[in-house]
Amino acid sequence: GVGKGNKKMFRKAILGSALALGATVGMAQAATLSGEFWDVAPNTVATVTQAISAVNGGADPTTATFDSTAINYGTSGNNWAIGSLSDFLQADAGSISGTDPANIQESVFRLSGYVALTTNDVITVTSDDGFRLTIGGMQLNPATSENLQGPGTTNNMIWTGASGVYAAEMWFFEGNVTQVQLISNLGSYASVVPVPAAGLLLLTALGGLGLARRRRKAA
Repeated sequence: GVGKGNKKMFRKAILGSALALGATVGMAQAATLSGEFWDVAPNTVATVTQAISAVNGGADPTTATFDSTAINYGTSGNNWAIGSLSDFLQADAGSISGTDPANIQESVFRLSGYVALTTNDVITVTSDDGFRLTIGGMQLNPATSENLQGPGTTNNMIWTGASGVYAAEMWFFEGNVTQVQLISNLGSYASVVPVPAAGLLLLTALGGLGLARRRRKAA
């Protein structure tokens, strides 16, 4: 059999691993949104609706993924010229995983994660071209800038829901034009995974501990 001292060490090891797992998940999501990028066929996207459809609602394989630490994209040199994905992402370019195309004209982006909001917080989005923003399944007003538009076009949206942590999703597309820009303060609200999700990871690990103990007793 296993001595009491070894059992205690085993329990501590499992509990420590569970706590570390929860902490790792929290830290990985603490200050970033997850970015996805699709390079799509020319002359296929002129609206947000078309952009989302072009990637099958996000089900198609991505061209690249990245971490979005601050949504301040496409402003290098203040000319908003279309270049590579890394040119567009600037400070976040180092997190790109996948293909970094030389030109992102005709492309689709999705930023997703969790945000912590207080009632009446103002979310701003300046974009070329259009975007769609959903928070906690709730459409902000205006939640969509649907069509092609020039740089410098800003939408201010007020969060009217209760204060709390919510899932957020922003779609953005670059159409068949010669400039690109996306700036938003949404990233400043980025938050950790809600406590129930982290707690579930901990409970799962603790459940594994109980199962391991029962197996040892049976042996």
